[in-house]
Amino acid sequence: MSIPKEPRQLMVNLMYLVLTCMLALNVSAEVLQAFFTMDKSLGESNRIVEGSNQQLVKAIGEQAAAYAQFKPYEEKAAQAQAISKDFFDYVGQVKENLMQEAGGPGTDGLPLRKADKDIPTRIFLNEGGGDKLQQKVGETREKLLSLVDEPTVRTELAERIPLKINEVPASSDKKTWAQFTFLQMPVAAVLPLLTKFQNDAKVAETAILNHFAGKMNITVKPDKFAPVIAADKSYVIRGEEFRGEIFLAAYSSTAGNIAVTVDGRALPVRDGKAMFVANPNSVGTKQHEMTIRLTNPLTGEAETYRKQFSYEVGDRSVTVSADQMNVMYIGVENPISVAAAGVPSGQVKVSADGISLTPKGNGKFTAIPQKTGTATVTVSGGGLAPTTFEYRVKRIPDPVMMMSKHKGGKISVAEFKAQTGIYPLLEGFDFNAKCDVQDFNVVRVRKGDAVEAPNRSGRFGSEVQRLQEGAQRGDIFYFEKIKVKCPGDSNSRDMGGMMFTLI
Repeated sequence: MSIPKEPRQLMVNLMYLVLTCMLALNVSAEVLQAFFTMDKSLGESNRIVEGSNQQLVKAIGEQAAAYAQFKPYEEKAAQAQAISKDFFDYVGQVKENLMQEAGGPGTDGLPLRKADKDIPTRIFLNEGGGDKLQQKVGETREKLLSLVDEPTVRTELAERIPLKINEVPASSDKKTWAQFTFLQMPVAAVLPLLTKFQNDAKVAETAILNHFAGKMNITVKPDKFAPVIAADKSYVIRGEEFRGEIFLAAYSSTAGNIAVTVDGRALPVRDGKAMFVANPNSVGTKQHEMTIRLTNPLTGEAETYRKQFSYEVGDRSVTVSADQMNVMYIGVENPISVAAAGVPSGQVKVSADGISLTPKGNGKFTAIPQKTGTATVTVSGGGLAPTTFEYRVKRIPDPVMMMSKHKGGKISVAEFKAQTGIYPLLEGFDFNAKCDVQDFNVVRVRKGDAVEAPNRSGRFGSEVQRLQEGAQRGDIFYFEKIKVKCPGDSNSRDMGGMMFTLI
């Protein structure tokens, strides 16, 4: 049997060897407690190794994210984790079953029947649990080693990883590993043995992950490059400074001699990067060509890379637009947008005269005019001179009076009698607004005789309903003196009348 190189694993093996030898003696309570102590120690060891493995996987993932050629190692690291976890969970279930068969944990944490030797014999020998565990150990070991491509490294790791089934000593009278390991072994001794197998799997996982991490040490420079310019912004205001960093994607400050030019003008290079500075004095699109020349660290050959880049130069300006119409109306919320080119939104200041403004975010405002006439919106900030915009403020246009879908004209007696009132309709008005009827008069004319009934609100009152119930073919109904009030109105509006002839 090979001697493990890791001090922790060597200690674990020695502890187990000593306690196994003690089984030849009468198993006392102190010995059983010692087994339990060792099981707890192995469990703590598992947690420490698992934490170390998680850090290794994280480091491998970071390297793979930075260098695409290492992606296969990240995938294999995930496979190693999955294989180890599968074995760990399998053994954990075996331990749980053994604990339950032995009566569950007592006050000391050990199974109630901790000294029972028949239970392990039945589970691992009579029921074949030992052979299944032996097979699972071998399969897990081979799966982990198969993740390593290099035969020599795979052979070396096979000698190092502790997850294995040791041969039965020639001097033993036991025929199989299961008999040698579990026959007449007390429950308290089998539990740390199973925990040790879990620990062996974690240590084997560590060895595989360490191999992958070692393969990912960067010993050469990238062999493919792409020129990049990283500009603070691609749109600048006339008189401002344009700044942009030019470098190679996946570049290194030790990649070798790098020469950078823009439009034939050489730029100083520091730590693999060159700074391009321009001061445009006119508006419009500015185009430049950059050239990067370097010596490839792999081939030693000089390589040249070219790329064009552009940016836009403009003047500061500001626009204010009504989102729905080019006027504002009293009584409704008028949405407006404010945008100032070349000025950060956080620096834009908006004020108004004759309008109540409520900010809605992202340059959006709700404007509520206070009176008809004119109102102003002023925009400033961010180096922009105050700019004032003037708007006409109107009241909501007059609505059209309606009864059902009719503005007047001929209507059947049945349809007329089915109506419950009249209402004002804001035709073609894009805002969400509603006008209300204050009062009106109804006049019924029949063969020269006229009967009048007043009405409050838009719904027919009792007097109008009596005229409506007695309506006959040939009657003429006049709706007159209609008064309506719309949002923002201080006084009622006098509306035109409606006339209906019953047929």
